[in-house]
Amino acid sequence: MTPPTAAPPRTFDPSAAPTVPAARVTGDDRPRVDLLTADVMLPAGGSWMIPAPAEALAEHAARFGRLPSGAVGLLEAVEDAGLTGHGGGHVPVAAKWRRTLAGRGRLTVVANGAESEPWSAKDAVLLRLHPHLVLDGLALTAQALGAARAVVWLHDEEEPATVRAVTDALRERTRHGDCGPVVEVLVGPAHYLSGESSAVAQAVAGRRALPTARRPRPAGAPRTLVHNVETLARVALVARGPAAATRLLTVVGPAGRLVTEVERGSSLLDAMLAAGWRQGAGRPEGVLLGGYGGTWVSWADAARGSIDPGDPVGRLLGAGIVAPLARGACPVEATARIVEYLAGAGAGQCGPCVFGLPAIAASVRRLADGRPARAEVPRLTADLDAVAGRGACHHPDGVVGLVRSMRAVFGEHVAAHERGAGCWTEKGGL
Repeated sequence: MTPPTAAPPRTFDPSAAPTVPAARVTGDDRPRVDLLTADVMLPAGGSWMIPAPAEALAEHAARFGRLPSGAVGLLEAVEDAGLTGHGGGHVPVAAKWRRTLAGRGRLTVVANGAESEPWSAKDAVLLRLHPHLVLDGLALTAQALGAARAVVWLHDEEEPATVRAVTDALRERTRHGDCGPVVEVLVGPAHYLSGESSAVAQAVAGRRALPTARRPRPAGAPRTLVHNVETLARVALVARGPAAATRLLTVVGPAGRLVTEVERGSSLLDAMLAAGWRQGAGRPEGVLLGGYGGTWVSWADAARGSIDPGDPVGRLLGAGIVAPLARGACPVEATARIVEYLAGAGAGQCGPCVFGLPAIAASVRRLADGRPARAEVPRLTADLDAVAGRGACHHPDGVVGLVRSMRAVFGEHVAAHERGAGCWTEKGGL
Protein backbone atom coordinates (compact mmCIF):
# COMPACT_ATOMS: atom_id res chain seq x y z
CA MET A 1 0.00 0.00 0.00
CA THR A 2 2.14 2.86 -1.29
CA PRO A 3 1.11 6.37 -0.21
CA PRO A 4 0.57 8.95 -2.94
CA THR A 5 3.71 11.03 -3.31
CA ALA A 6 4.90 13.90 -5.46
CA ALA A 7 7.62 11.70 -6.97
CA PRO A 8 7.71 7.95 -7.72
CA PRO A 9 9.24 5.67 -5.06
CA ARG A 10 13.00 5.28 -5.23
CA THR A 11 14.52 1.90 -5.99
CA PHE A 12 15.78 0.42 -2.76
CA ASP A 13 19.11 -1.38 -2.57
CA PRO A 14 19.06 -3.72 0.46
CA SER A 15 22.87 -3.83 0.58
CA ALA A 16 22.92 -0.07 1.08
CA ALA A 17 20.21 0.06 3.74
CA PRO A 18 21.70 1.68 6.84
CA THR A 19 20.86 0.66 10.35
CA VAL A 20 21.05 3.29 13.04
CA PRO A 21 22.67 2.15 16.29
CA ALA A 22 20.23 2.65 19.14
CA ALA A 23 21.16 3.83 22.63
CA ARG A 24 20.24 0.99 24.94
CA VAL A 25 21.48 2.17 28.35
CA THR A 26 19.31 3.54 31.12
CA GLY A 27 20.14 6.57 33.22
CA ASP A 28 21.80 4.40 35.88
CA ASP A 29 23.96 2.61 33.27
CA ARG A 30 21.95 -0.62 33.36
CA PRO A 31 21.22 -2.22 29.97
CA ARG A 32 17.68 -1.64 28.80
CA VAL A 33 15.59 -4.59 27.65
CA ASP A 34 14.11 -3.35 24.39
CA LEU A 35 12.19 -4.77 21.48
CA LEU A 36 14.68 -3.78 18.78
CA THR A 37 18.46 -4.13 18.85
CA ALA A 38 18.87 -1.27 16.37
CA ASP A 39 16.77 1.35 14.63
CA VAL A 40 16.21 0.85 10.90
CA MET A 41 16.06 3.32 8.00
CA LEU A 42 13.73 2.33 5.15
CA PRO A 43 12.82 3.89 1.79
CA ALA A 44 10.01 6.40 1.67
CA GLY A 45 7.66 4.06 -0.19
CA GLY A 46 7.40 0.90 -2.22
CA SER A 47 8.66 -2.56 -1.31
CA TRP A 48 11.67 -2.89 0.96
CA MET A 49 13.89 -5.44 2.61
CA ILE A 50 16.01 -5.49 5.75
CA PRO A 51 19.61 -6.59 5.17
CA ALA A 52 19.70 -8.38 8.55
CA PRO A 53 18.18 -11.85 9.08
CA ALA A 54 15.44 -12.49 11.60
CA GLU A 55 16.63 -13.27 15.11
CA ALA A 56 16.88 -17.06 15.47
CA LEU A 57 15.21 -18.84 18.37
CA ALA A 58 18.56 -19.56 20.06
CA GLU A 59 19.56 -15.89 19.81
CA HIS A 60 16.13 -14.86 21.08
CA ALA A 61 16.41 -17.22 24.08
CA ALA A 62 19.92 -15.94 24.86
CA ARG A 63 18.64 -12.35 24.90
CA PHE A 64 15.35 -12.84 26.71
CA GLY A 65 15.40 -16.30 28.32
CA ARG A 66 13.00 -19.15 27.70
CA LEU A 67 9.28 -18.66 27.31
CA PRO A 68 7.72 -18.33 30.80
CA SER A 69 4.32 -19.70 31.75
CA GLY A 70 1.22 -17.82 30.65
CA ALA A 71 -0.51 -18.17 34.01
CA VAL A 72 -3.47 -16.04 35.06
CA GLY A 73 -1.04 -14.07 37.24
CA LEU A 74 0.21 -12.49 34.04
CA LEU A 75 -2.86 -10.26 34.06
CA GLU A 76 -1.74 -8.63 37.31
CA ALA A 77 1.79 -8.19 35.94
CA VAL A 78 0.43 -6.52 32.81
CA GLU A 79 -1.74 -4.24 34.93
CA ASP A 80 1.12 -3.33 37.27
CA ALA A 81 3.26 -2.46 34.25
CA GLY A 82 0.55 -0.06 33.00
CA LEU A 83 0.73 -1.66 29.57
CA THR A 84 -1.57 -0.13 26.97
CA GLY A 85 -2.23 -1.16 23.38
CA HIS A 86 0.18 0.06 20.71
CA GLY A 87 -2.10 -0.21 17.70
CA GLY A 88 -3.43 3.32 18.04
CA GLY A 89 -6.18 3.17 20.69
CA HIS A 90 -3.88 2.79 23.74
CA VAL A 91 -6.58 0.96 25.70
CA PRO A 92 -5.18 -0.62 28.91
CA VAL A 93 -4.37 -4.24 28.12
CA ALA A 94 -5.50 -5.50 31.52
CA ALA A 95 -8.94 -3.93 30.99
CA LYS A 96 -9.31 -5.70 27.64
CA TRP A 97 -8.29 -8.99 29.23
CA ARG A 98 -10.80 -8.62 32.05
CA ARG A 99 -13.61 -7.91 29.60
CA THR A 100 -12.55 -10.96 27.63
CA LEU A 101 -12.47 -13.20 30.71
CA ALA A 102 -15.94 -12.00 31.68
CA GLY A 103 -17.38 -13.28 28.40
CA ARG A 104 -18.31 -16.72 27.23
CA GLY A 105 -17.79 -18.57 24.01
CA ARG A 106 -14.77 -19.86 22.15
CA LEU A 107 -11.88 -17.37 22.29
CA THR A 108 -9.48 -16.48 19.47
CA VAL A 109 -6.45 -14.29 20.21
CA VAL A 110 -5.04 -12.41 17.22
CA ALA A 111 -1.64 -10.80 16.70
CA ASN A 112 -2.49 -8.00 14.31
CA GLY A 113 0.44 -7.18 12.05
CA ALA A 114 -1.60 -5.67 9.21
CA GLU A 115 -0.41 -2.06 9.18
CA SER A 116 -3.18 -0.18 7.45
CA GLU A 117 -1.51 3.23 7.63
CA PRO A 118 0.53 3.52 4.40
CA TRP A 119 3.53 5.13 6.11
CA SER A 120 3.75 2.73 9.05
CA ALA A 121 6.51 0.13 9.11
CA LYS A 122 7.15 -0.52 12.80
CA ASP A 123 5.12 -3.74 12.98
CA ALA A 124 6.66 -5.22 9.84
CA VAL A 125 10.17 -4.39 11.08
CA LEU A 126 9.41 -6.02 14.43
CA LEU A 127 8.04 -9.16 12.77
CA ARG A 128 10.86 -9.41 10.26
CA LEU A 129 13.65 -8.92 12.81
CA HIS A 130 12.20 -10.32 16.06
CA PRO A 131 9.24 -12.61 15.27
CA HIS A 132 9.81 -14.83 18.32
CA LEU A 133 9.12 -11.97 20.72
CA VAL A 134 5.69 -11.42 19.12
CA LEU A 135 4.98 -15.17 19.07
CA ASP A 136 5.96 -15.38 22.76
CA GLY A 137 3.44 -12.66 23.59
CA LEU A 138 0.74 -14.37 21.52
CA ALA A 139 1.38 -17.71 23.23
CA LEU A 140 1.41 -16.16 26.72
CA THR A 141 -1.82 -14.25 26.11
CA ALA A 142 -3.57 -17.31 24.68
CA GLN A 143 -2.50 -19.42 27.65
CA ALA A 144 -3.40 -16.79 30.26
CA LEU A 145 -6.90 -16.31 28.83
CA GLY A 146 -7.60 -19.91 27.90
CA ALA A 147 -7.89 -19.22 24.18
CA ALA A 148 -8.83 -22.05 21.84
CA ARG A 149 -7.16 -20.45 18.84
CA ALA A 150 -4.16 -18.19 18.12
CA VAL A 151 -3.78 -16.26 14.85
CA VAL A 152 -1.25 -13.94 13.24
CA TRP A 153 -3.07 -11.57 10.84
CA LEU A 154 -1.09 -9.94 8.01
CA HIS A 155 -1.73 -7.94 4.84
CA ASP A 156 -1.17 -9.73 1.55
CA GLU A 157 1.12 -6.94 0.28
CA GLU A 158 3.59 -7.93 2.99
CA GLU A 159 4.27 -11.17 1.11
CA PRO A 160 6.75 -12.63 1.08
CA ALA A 161 9.15 -11.12 3.61
CA THR A 162 6.95 -10.67 6.69
CA VAL A 163 4.91 -13.83 6.17
CA ARG A 164 8.10 -15.81 5.58
CA ALA A 165 9.70 -14.44 8.76
CA VAL A 166 6.67 -15.48 10.83
CA THR A 167 6.21 -18.92 9.25
CA ASP A 168 9.94 -19.68 9.49
CA ALA A 169 9.87 -18.74 13.17
CA LEU A 170 6.87 -21.00 13.78
CA ARG A 171 8.64 -23.94 12.10
CA GLU A 172 11.72 -23.27 14.21
CA ARG A 173 9.66 -23.30 17.41
CA THR A 174 8.04 -26.58 16.40
CA ARG A 175 11.42 -28.19 15.70
CA HIS A 176 12.68 -27.19 19.14
CA GLY A 177 9.54 -28.32 20.93
CA ASP A 178 8.76 -24.76 22.04
CA CYS A 179 5.36 -24.70 20.43
CA GLY A 180 2.85 -23.21 22.81
CA PRO A 181 -0.57 -23.18 21.14
CA VAL A 182 -0.90 -23.97 17.46
CA VAL A 183 -0.66 -20.66 15.59
CA GLU A 184 -2.37 -19.93 12.27
CA VAL A 185 -1.02 -17.32 9.87
CA LEU A 186 -3.85 -15.67 7.94
CA VAL A 187 -3.16 -13.26 5.09
CA GLY A 188 -5.85 -10.71 4.29
CA PRO A 189 -6.38 -8.01 1.68
CA ALA A 190 -4.13 -4.95 1.64
CA HIS A 191 -6.97 -2.57 2.37
CA TYR A 192 -6.84 0.48 4.64
CA LEU A 193 -9.59 -0.91 6.89
CA SER A 194 -8.59 -4.57 7.00
CA GLY A 195 -6.33 -3.97 10.00
CA GLU A 196 -9.14 -2.43 12.07
CA SER A 197 -9.93 -4.66 15.05
CA SER A 198 -13.55 -5.48 14.19
CA ALA A 199 -12.53 -6.14 10.56
CA VAL A 200 -9.87 -8.55 11.82
CA ALA A 201 -12.46 -10.29 14.00
CA GLN A 202 -14.72 -10.63 10.96
CA ALA A 203 -11.91 -12.07 8.87
CA VAL A 204 -10.75 -14.71 11.35
CA ALA A 205 -14.38 -15.86 11.59
CA GLY A 206 -14.39 -16.47 7.83
CA ARG A 207 -16.23 -13.30 6.78
CA ARG A 208 -15.11 -10.25 4.79
CA ALA A 209 -12.43 -8.12 6.42
CA LEU A 210 -14.60 -5.04 6.93
CA PRO A 211 -15.39 -3.13 10.12
CA THR A 212 -18.66 -3.79 11.89
CA ALA A 213 -20.96 -1.38 13.68
CA ARG A 214 -20.37 -1.15 17.41
CA ARG A 215 -22.96 -3.49 18.84
CA PRO A 216 -23.03 -5.60 22.00
CA ARG A 217 -21.80 -9.15 21.39
CA PRO A 218 -24.54 -11.76 21.78
CA ALA A 219 -24.12 -13.94 24.88
CA GLY A 220 -22.17 -17.08 24.13
CA ALA A 221 -20.98 -15.90 20.71
CA PRO A 222 -17.35 -16.61 19.77
CA ARG A 223 -14.95 -14.05 21.21
CA THR A 224 -12.00 -12.46 19.44
CA LEU A 225 -9.27 -10.50 21.22
CA VAL A 226 -7.14 -8.47 18.80
CA HIS A 227 -3.78 -7.05 19.90
CA ASN A 228 -1.23 -5.17 17.81
CA VAL A 229 2.01 -7.14 17.43
CA GLU A 230 3.99 -4.52 19.36
CA THR A 231 1.55 -4.89 22.26
CA LEU A 232 2.10 -8.65 22.32
CA ALA A 233 5.88 -8.24 22.16
CA ARG A 234 5.59 -6.05 25.24
CA VAL A 235 3.46 -8.70 26.98
CA ALA A 236 6.40 -11.07 26.41
CA LEU A 237 8.77 -8.58 28.05
CA VAL A 238 6.47 -7.95 31.02
CA ALA A 239 6.18 -11.71 31.61
CA ARG A 240 9.94 -11.86 32.05
CA GLY A 241 10.19 -8.97 34.51
CA PRO A 242 10.34 -5.17 34.47
CA ALA A 243 10.48 -3.82 30.93
CA ALA A 244 11.56 -0.46 29.58
CA ALA A 245 8.86 2.14 29.01
CA THR A 246 9.49 2.60 25.31
CA ARG A 247 7.47 2.67 22.12
CA LEU A 248 8.14 2.15 18.44
CA LEU A 249 7.71 5.01 15.98
CA THR A 250 7.79 5.31 12.22
CA VAL A 251 9.18 8.77 11.43
CA VAL A 252 8.86 9.88 7.80
CA GLY A 253 12.12 11.65 6.99
CA PRO A 254 13.40 13.65 4.00
CA ALA A 255 15.03 10.54 2.49
CA GLY A 256 13.12 7.63 4.01
CA ARG A 257 11.31 6.25 7.05
CA LEU A 258 13.06 5.70 10.35
CA VAL A 259 11.69 2.92 12.56
CA THR A 260 12.97 3.81 16.00
CA GLU A 261 12.43 2.78 19.60
CA VAL A 262 12.18 5.74 21.96
CA GLU A 263 11.73 6.15 25.69
CA ARG A 264 8.41 7.33 27.04
CA GLY A 265 8.68 11.02 27.89
CA SER A 266 11.50 11.66 25.44
CA SER A 267 11.42 14.55 22.99
CA LEU A 268 9.47 14.24 19.76
CA LEU A 269 11.90 16.74 18.28
CA ASP A 270 14.80 14.36 18.90
CA ALA A 271 13.01 11.61 16.98
CA MET A 272 12.41 13.95 14.03
CA LEU A 273 16.00 15.17 14.02
CA ALA A 274 17.20 11.55 14.03
CA ALA A 275 15.15 10.98 10.86
CA GLY A 276 16.97 13.80 9.10
CA TRP A 277 14.80 16.87 9.70
CA ARG A 278 16.38 20.16 10.72
CA GLN A 279 15.36 23.19 12.73
CA GLY A 280 15.81 26.76 11.57
CA ALA A 281 14.93 28.22 8.18
CA GLY A 282 14.44 24.82 6.56
CA ARG A 283 12.23 23.35 9.24
CA PRO A 284 8.99 21.60 8.14
CA GLU A 285 5.72 23.46 7.63
CA GLY A 286 3.98 21.26 10.20
CA VAL A 287 3.69 17.64 11.29
CA LEU A 288 1.01 15.02 10.73
CA LEU A 289 0.77 12.76 13.78
CA GLY A 290 -0.93 9.36 13.75
CA GLY A 291 -0.92 8.76 10.00
CA TYR A 292 -3.55 9.33 7.34
CA GLY A 293 -6.40 9.43 9.83
CA GLY A 294 -4.35 11.58 12.17
CA THR A 295 -3.97 15.21 13.21
CA TRP A 296 -1.94 18.12 11.87
CA VAL A 297 0.04 20.10 14.44
CA SER A 298 2.32 23.08 13.98
CA TRP A 299 6.06 22.53 13.90
CA ALA A 300 6.45 24.61 17.06
CA ASP A 301 3.95 22.46 18.97
CA ALA A 302 5.50 19.23 17.66
CA ALA A 303 9.00 20.39 18.60
CA ARG A 304 7.82 21.04 22.17
CA GLY A 305 5.95 17.73 22.44
CA SER A 306 7.01 14.63 24.30
CA ILE A 307 6.36 10.98 23.49
CA ASP A 308 3.90 10.37 26.27
CA PRO A 309 0.13 9.74 26.09
CA GLY A 310 -0.29 12.32 28.84
CA ASP A 311 1.26 15.04 26.69
CA PRO A 312 -1.20 17.06 24.53
CA VAL A 313 0.93 16.37 21.45
CA GLY A 314 2.12 12.90 22.44
CA ARG A 315 -1.41 11.58 22.77
CA LEU A 316 -1.97 12.31 19.06
CA LEU A 317 0.67 9.79 17.95
CA GLY A 318 -1.90 7.02 17.55
CA ALA A 319 -0.14 4.03 15.98
CA GLY A 320 3.20 5.81 16.23
CA ILE A 321 3.48 7.67 12.91
CA VAL A 322 5.26 11.02 12.66
CA ALA A 323 5.16 12.68 9.22
CA PRO A 324 6.57 16.21 8.96
CA LEU A 325 5.54 18.27 5.91
CA ALA A 326 8.62 19.55 4.11
CA ARG A 327 9.22 23.26 3.84
CA GLY A 328 7.72 24.50 0.58
CA ALA A 329 5.08 21.78 0.35
CA CYS A 330 1.43 22.86 0.33
CA PRO A 331 -0.52 21.53 3.34
CA VAL A 332 -3.85 21.87 1.52
CA GLU A 333 -2.55 19.79 -1.40
CA ALA A 334 -1.08 17.20 0.98
CA THR A 335 -4.38 16.94 2.86
CA ALA A 336 -6.35 16.70 -0.39
CA ARG A 337 -4.30 13.70 -1.51
CA ILE A 338 -4.77 11.92 1.79
CA VAL A 339 -8.53 12.62 1.95
CA GLU A 340 -8.96 11.39 -1.63
CA TYR A 341 -7.17 8.18 -0.66
CA LEU A 342 -9.29 7.74 2.46
CA ALA A 343 -12.54 8.45 0.60
CA GLY A 344 -11.65 5.67 -1.83
CA ALA A 345 -10.70 3.31 1.00
CA GLY A 346 -14.02 3.39 2.85
CA ALA A 347 -16.02 0.29 3.66
CA GLY A 348 -19.10 1.55 1.80
CA GLN A 349 -21.40 0.41 4.59
CA CYS A 350 -22.99 3.71 5.65
CA GLY A 351 -24.04 7.10 4.29
CA PRO A 352 -21.09 9.06 5.76
CA CYS A 353 -18.69 6.69 3.99
CA VAL A 354 -20.57 6.45 0.68
CA PHE A 355 -21.63 10.09 0.30
CA GLY A 356 -19.95 12.21 2.98
CA LEU A 357 -16.30 11.32 2.40
CA PRO A 358 -16.38 11.85 -1.39
CA ALA A 359 -18.06 15.23 -0.85
CA ILE A 360 -15.38 16.24 1.66
CA ALA A 361 -12.62 15.02 -0.67
CA ALA A 362 -14.06 17.01 -3.56
CA SER A 363 -14.20 20.21 -1.49
CA VAL A 364 -10.62 19.88 -0.25
CA ARG A 365 -9.44 19.10 -3.79
CA ARG A 366 -11.13 22.24 -5.18
CA LEU A 367 -9.47 24.29 -2.43
CA ALA A 368 -6.08 22.73 -3.17
CA ASP A 369 -6.42 23.51 -6.87
CA GLY A 370 -7.35 27.13 -6.10
CA ARG A 371 -10.76 26.72 -7.78
CA PRO A 372 -13.20 26.68 -4.86
CA ALA A 373 -16.92 26.69 -5.50
CA ARG A 374 -19.02 29.51 -4.12
CA ALA A 375 -19.26 29.21 -0.31
CA GLU A 376 -16.83 26.25 -0.46
CA VAL A 377 -15.59 26.51 3.13
CA PRO A 378 -19.09 26.84 4.69
CA ARG A 379 -20.16 23.83 2.62
CA LEU A 380 -17.12 21.88 3.77
CA THR A 381 -17.88 22.83 7.37
CA ALA A 382 -21.44 21.58 7.02
CA ASP A 383 -20.26 18.28 5.49
CA LEU A 384 -17.75 17.74 8.29
CA ASP A 385 -20.44 18.38 10.91
CA ALA A 386 -22.86 16.01 9.13
CA VAL A 387 -20.32 13.16 8.99
CA ALA A 388 -18.73 13.47 12.46
CA GLY A 389 -19.76 10.67 14.81
CA ARG A 390 -22.29 9.17 12.40
CA GLY A 391 -20.24 6.49 10.65
CA ALA A 392 -20.82 2.78 11.17
CA CYS A 393 -17.11 2.65 12.10
CA HIS A 394 -14.57 5.32 13.04
CA HIS A 395 -13.09 5.71 9.55
CA PRO A 396 -15.14 8.81 8.65
CA ASP A 397 -14.19 10.43 11.97
CA GLY A 398 -10.51 10.16 11.04
CA VAL A 399 -11.15 12.14 7.86
CA VAL A 400 -13.14 14.77 9.75
CA GLY A 401 -10.39 15.21 12.33
CA LEU A 402 -7.70 15.45 9.66
CA VAL A 403 -9.48 18.20 7.70
CA ARG A 404 -10.43 20.15 10.81
CA SER A 405 -6.83 20.09 12.00
CA MET A 406 -5.66 21.31 8.57
CA ARG A 407 -7.93 24.34 8.90
CA ALA A 408 -6.83 24.99 12.49
CA VAL A 409 -3.07 24.73 11.86
CA PHE A 410 -2.83 26.08 8.31
CA GLY A 411 -5.59 28.69 8.38
CA GLU A 412 -3.64 31.22 6.29
CA HIS A 413 -2.99 28.63 3.60
CA VAL A 414 -6.66 27.63 3.53
CA ALA A 415 -7.76 31.26 3.32
CA ALA A 416 -5.44 31.91 0.38
CA HIS A 417 -6.81 28.88 -1.44
CA GLU A 418 -10.36 29.95 -0.64
CA ARG A 419 -9.70 33.31 -2.34
CA GLY A 420 -8.43 31.42 -5.38
CA ALA A 421 -5.00 32.99 -4.87
CA GLY A 422 -3.29 29.66 -4.45
CA CYS A 423 -0.65 29.38 -1.80
CA TRP A 424 2.82 30.80 -1.43
CA THR A 425 4.37 27.36 -1.05
CA GLU A 426 5.27 25.07 -3.90
CA LYS A 427 2.71 22.44 -4.85
CA GLY A 428 3.55 19.15 -3.26
CA GLY A 429 2.73 16.66 -0.62
CA LEU A 430 4.17 14.24 1.82
